[in-house]
Amino acid sequence: MSEFQNKAVRLTVACGGAASVTNIAECQKRFLAAALELNRALEHRTDHPVDRSLVGAGATRRIDLIIGDLMKELAVVGHLFDIDIMQAGHNTLDRRMEEIKGALNRS
Repeated sequence: MSEFQNKAVRLTVACGGAASVTNIAECQKRFLAAALELNRALEHRTDHPVDRSLVGAGATRRIDLIIGDLMKELAVVGHLFDIDIMQAGHNTLDRRMEEIKGALNRS
């Protein structure tokens, strides 16, 4: 696992105990809450039909803080499935670049 992912898992355990990184339902809920908060912040709408029990009411936080929370939760999900999220991201970028190069070469 990447240094970032290991740090995210340690932080989550420190804040919520060992069960906070082994309970898939809790991980899913935290990830969804962070994703919904980011969606709300990007839309700049207060009337968006979002489940308030997941996101909560009040002012939107800064985008960088929301993205950080989302990345932390993604790291915990990756930990649950023994996936290095940074390597997975690099693999996807490399694969997409090869697809684009191939498409350009064919045209």
